[in-house]
Amino acid sequence: MSNADERVFKEASARKILEEIKPYFKTGALHVTISSWWSAGQRWARNVASLTSDQRQIRISIVDPKTQARCDSNQWDSESLKGMADTVRYYAKKWTDNRPEDRIVDPIQWSSSGQPVWSDATYNIAFEDIARSVSEQMKQVSTENLSSAGFIEATGSSALRYVRDGYLQESTAWGAVTQARCSATVRHPHGNGSGWAGRTAFDWSRINIADLTTLAFEKCKTSLNPVRIEPGRYQTILEPDAAGTLVELLVGALARAAPEAGHPVSTFLTDDPSYQRFRSKLGLKLVDERVNIYHDPSDPIIGTHFDQAVQKVNLIERGTLTHMWEKTWDRVNDISDLDVSVFRHSFAMTGGHTSMNEMIRTTERGVLVSRLALPDMVDGQSLLFTGVTRDGVWLIERGKITKAIRNMRWTESPLFALSNLEQLGTQELLFRPIESRRPLISNIPNIPGFQNSLKNVLVPSMKINDFSFTSTVDAV
Repeated sequence: MSNADERVFKEASARKILEEIKPYFKTGALHVTISSWWSAGQRWARNVASLTSDQRQIRISIVDPKTQARCDSNQWDSESLKGMADTVRYYAKKWTDNRPEDRIVDPIQWSSSGQPVWSDATYNIAFEDIARSVSEQMKQVSTENLSSAGFIEATGSSALRYVRDGYLQESTAWGAVTQARCSATVRHPHGNGSGWAGRTAFDWSRINIADLTTLAFEKCKTSLNPVRIEPGRYQTILEPDAAGTLVELLVGALARAAPEAGHPVSTFLTDDPSYQRFRSKLGLKLVDERVNIYHDPSDPIIGTHFDQAVQKVNLIERGTLTHMWEKTWDRVNDISDLDVSVFRHSFAMTGGHTSMNEMIRTTERGVLVSRLALPDMVDGQSLLFTGVTRDGVWLIERGKITKAIRNMRWTESPLFALSNLEQLGTQELLFRPIESRRPLISNIPNIPGFQNSLKNVLVPSMKINDFSFTSTVDAV
């Protein structure tokens, strides 16, 4: 790059390239995208490092919007930029008679307000230090005759978008994001127990590898040799990762749908002629009044969306539905068009002040669940899901954890569970894998939605009075 130490383009470097391109197109409309991506990581399995990677990618795109003539390149020296400009001009002249007239282009509006999703700690991560830390953790696991596996990954991407219309009106926007994640699993070689811990954040300083691997290690040891208990309804303590699964299922279902799209939980059918056939549940209480789910661009952990139109969104406020994301349906092409509301990807639920130890101490007989996995919808109207527990389930008797129990199948609705809350813990950042490892490069054509690949989720632990387990599961 302009600077050999740059993992992704800095704004100054990208603007320097842009200024070198613009003189080749002194008149007419022009679109330029200068984007870069970097990813580095380490993986290990069976207590042995299996992969260390460092990848980088550059894409410079010059487009004549009138003719759609374009040229992409991963080279940014002067000769390459000149060659790109010549290519675009050549095809623009060939196609100009077959294309519609140029129109005024709306300016790009990326917000600079709120908290950015860029972290210098992630950008400057030193994987040599991480490798040493992981090695120490693997040695500890090996001494207990256990097996560990996991991965650590850090990514960063940046993009400069330049738009000029046929009237020489210019608009420029700059965006940069980072993301880091860590996942660690420890298992007994005979399949008698398993422990897992993970974390996702755009800021690497919020992830502690030693704490995560130690947590997975301790969960594995305490989950060894589980016993069976009778399925049924139990007072249940959900750790944040388990609670986060329930909350995500609820957030994803709160859609405003057209009749052709079906009947989601946020709407209901009524025979009352004074209402429309499909009436939304906006303004109605759905869950416990302590439940508040929101996205806040100024939140220093979740970060902000670059679309200027995105403001703070309260999805559920004091248990009442206050906002829904839009969903429309194209009956001809049989496809759905979902909006890009960022809270569907990065959101938070307010918590309480009860510690996990206090939840356990005040439980006469119940179950402690580490994770809820493989959710599958049973009934969309009631939002009933079924799935299995994973990576540690424990029986609580008279305020103490007495034994590990076998995994069980759960069949429950987030609406019912969140209406039967007894206690809430403090918010914790969860592990939520990013959908795209190249967020700015993959989604750059859709400017308002390019950050949708990032998932930063804050959810508290919760104690639920009545949670349904319908059968036992032999898998660990």
